[in-house]
Amino acid sequence: MKRVECRDGKFVIDGRERFLFSAEMHYFRVPAGDWFDRLEKIRRAGFDTLSFYVPWFWHETKEGETDFEGRTSPERDLTGFTRLAMEYGFDLIIKPGPYIMSELKNEGLPDWLYMKHPDGIALTSEGKPHPTRVFSYLHPGFLDCVRKWYASIAKAIRESDAIMIQLDNEVGMLHWVTSTGDYSPVALAHFREYLTARAPELLAELEAWSYGKQFGFPLNVEYHRFMRQYFREYLETLSRFMDEECIDLPKIINIHGFDTLEYAKRGKNYPIGVSQLKAAADIPRAVLSGDYYIGNIVHENFTDISISNSIMTAVENPAQPLFSAEFQSGFQHDRPKLMPSSIDLSSLLCIAGGMNAINYYLFVGGRNPEGSGLMGSAHDWQAPIGASGELRGSYNKIKELISTVRPSEKELLNAKPAFDTWFGFISSYYAGEFFAQDGYPFARTKAHRDMATFDGLLRGLFLLNYTAGAVDLEAVEEIDPTKRPILWVFSGPFMPAGVQKKLVRYMESGGRLVLFPALPEREEHGRECAIIRDRLNVEKGKERDWSMARIFGLEINAFYTESYRELSGLSPFGFDEEGSACAFYGSVGQGEIVMLGCGIELEREYKLEVLRRLCEHLGIERNVEIKGEFIDAWLRKGEGVDFLFLNNYDDYDKTITVKTGDLEFEATVKGRAGLIVRLDGSFRERKKFEARKAVF
Repeated sequence: MKRVECRDGKFVIDGRERFLFSAEMHYFRVPAGDWFDRLEKIRRAGFDTLSFYVPWFWHETKEGETDFEGRTSPERDLTGFTRLAMEYGFDLIIKPGPYIMSELKNEGLPDWLYMKHPDGIALTSEGKPHPTRVFSYLHPGFLDCVRKWYASIAKAIRESDAIMIQLDNEVGMLHWVTSTGDYSPVALAHFREYLTARAPELLAELEAWSYGKQFGFPLNVEYHRFMRQYFREYLETLSRFMDEECIDLPKIINIHGFDTLEYAKRGKNYPIGVSQLKAAADIPRAVLSGDYYIGNIVHENFTDISISNSIMTAVENPAQPLFSAEFQSGFQHDRPKLMPSSIDLSSLLCIAGGMNAINYYLFVGGRNPEGSGLMGSAHDWQAPIGASGELRGSYNKIKELISTVRPSEKELLNAKPAFDTWFGFISSYYAGEFFAQDGYPFARTKAHRDMATFDGLLRGLFLLNYTAGAVDLEAVEEIDPTKRPILWVFSGPFMPAGVQKKLVRYMESGGRLVLFPALPEREEHGRECAIIRDRLNVEKGKERDWSMARIFGLEINAFYTESYRELSGLSPFGFDEEGSACAFYGSVGQGEIVMLGCGIELEREYKLEVLRRLCEHLGIERNVEIKGEFIDAWLRKGEGVDFLFLNNYDDYDKTITVKTGDLEFEATVKGRAGLIVRLDGSFRERKKFEARKAVF
């Protein structure tokens, strides 16, 4: 094992700061005789790191009988594979589960485990086995088997050039996709302990509950919070098991959430996974990472990556880098057919947003061991290196990207994204995946949060070439207006009381808050709580779904409006169909409130004019100004060297004028391509001279 630290947003390995380019290769899916060929091709592409799962079912077919040396199959020779990978100079990211997903039956668990501990399967609120047969994570019998599995794999990890290990995979995903929690006796016992410490007033309801009944709304809210702590405690337990085996490495917590569509995918639900697992960020040596599967990146979905990157940076340990342990270089289905340009552009966008480590998943295709695949024998994944070893177009795109980054690796690692403005992340708005099973409608909150953020104002900021960082409003003690002078916050009719108080203090101390589209009147449990409304001294009037509004004189269709009365000292700038104020701004202490009680979805981009006017009112300045057709522009600022990223998501070339600081120059960005421009002293002097010649 190597000595690995997380320091100031970077991985530091054996004392050297590293930008990690890692390739995912599943040795158990590639004939052992082809391992040399695949590793050589990975090395030629410029990678320094190799990542792989270690499937429990594959190496321990019978309890207590493990094979890591290839006695029963050459593809089980994990020891030989890791030794070969080290001979090629690769550092290793090892992912021993227990759950590995990866389109395998039982998500990679051995059959004997289910037969040994049938009582360990999670139960639904009806008392039936969970539809995915997921184990209750803290079931003692299950954990005892996991501990023994970790002990059996530990020697291979200790003797390798491992730099990270991954604890499980996508914890909570099986619960989210089925909208079904865990109501097993083990989980309920932990829930009682949680309530005793956090909400004892709800204990009586839980004690009276039985399978088939519903939780009341406040109890259900606490159940969502509890499950997030349950996931954290499980991951902390796995971490302790690794510590017991003297494996002192960063431990990856991998987060799920991008949605499958045909041509392009969306990240609207990614914050659900973040909300489920962000509590694990404070586990010692934990490294949060994300599954980034955007499909083909296009004008309609590129902002989902930008928003997701900002949220991840807000919730993770600030010492760790922004990192994706599963960064799409292929996909499990053959649709959408992934364009190499999409992989290139999504990589450039994430690096622009601060990502300093990427594991391309899946980089090498293969075939599933007999009878183990959920989708049959093939597991080609549209990988840059196909199952037969052929090189695809995405291989050369990634190789070119790595060769572009390497010469400036050190300077890039020490350059951070320059954000123009900030938005607030409230994870409670994404903690509702189990409401449906208790009969509570969550559809309206879900629809409003998605339309107002991923399809609304936050998306619009990026379309107007503003870059936006994020603040985890439920985690920070205070929001410093000198560091984040303007804050955009999506709000539903409820908002945690603590967040409401923070936002009031933020405004009073000089912060400028943009709140949309609802003024909260309740706290997270549904009880009346209108701290912000009371501080503004306004009254709410009518609420409407899907109506017209006039904002800054521009008539728009809105998915939601609410009107206000008693606007003493506040200035309206928007009106609903009846002419009542639905948007206003005004002073609050030393700061300002901008209340947009109007739900704006950018299904028609003429509505960007509303956002443009808001940004002008707030006086937000861009770090990068683009004149000409839209190009997605980002700046990473360092000490003496900055990096400008220009991405063109359209299929034709664009010539633009770029202005950043005192530097202005013309650039041509080819269709479906991006540029990285290194801005150091020589570049600035040359461009200033050329501009002076052009003027005279």
